[in-house]
Amino acid sequence: MNIRDLINCIDNFAPFSSAEEWDNSGLMVGNYKAEVKRVGICLDAVSDAVVEADNQGCNVLLCHHPLIFRAIKRIDINNEPGKTISEAIKRDINIISAHTNWDKADDGVNSTLAKLLGLENCKPLDDFGFCGNMAEELSLKDFSEYVKKSWNISRLDIYSDNFPEKISRVALCGGSGAEFWRAAKNFNADIYLTADMKYHELIDANKSGMTIGLMDHGEMERASLNELAEKISSFGIETVLLNINALKIPLRL
Repeated sequence: MNIRDLINCIDNFAPFSSAEEWDNSGLMVGNYKAEVKRVGICLDAVSDAVVEADNQGCNVLLCHHPLIFRAIKRIDINNEPGKTISEAIKRDINIISAHTNWDKADDGVNSTLAKLLGLENCKPLDDFGFCGNMAEELSLKDFSEYVKKSWNISRLDIYSDNFPEKISRVALCGGSGAEFWRAAKNFNADIYLTADMKYHELIDANKSGMTIGLMDHGEMERASLNELAEKISSFGIETVLLNINALKIPLRL
């Protein structure tokens, strides 16, 4: 199997045609004709991930976030993303991104997050995210602990003008989903879980009666990487999850 074949495999379960127009999914660095040996899977294409992929015997790095998002006018190998590009070429590592196409896939980021919470009767919020019902109603404190355990996240910050006593209906969007809080409200969600909301967006949501649960972007989306690895493995391709986090969890003193 070569790189083009691998990309076609990904296209089977996360069609690249479904990616947003502003996105940049697909081959970032590499050779379509290169044979696939082993695939390392991680969230971000950073130089540390390339080095670890090489150490793990991988010649392919499949990441969620694109290495190249905007036009590059120069490649500075002392800084990202130039450093990653340089390491990939030097070590003969092919880099592929499955971004918004994986977000939207049937077993992708948002679907996996919903499944891990055991949400029932799920409806799509928009192109991204879901709203569904908990199997059982939980207090806000118990729900918070349940989310942290289910998604293996370190924190969940809850913002509200009127904190709900019980949580039974949940809306979510993996990663940057600030714009979908209104959709969550329209679905009568008790809480909306996402990342990367700005101060004034939180105020608008809370004043409208929407409770927001915020967490780390990377931790939230990383919950889907096991599923991505299983998808790749199902094609008879050896895979390994790389324990590389581009953004470290902050020290709380």
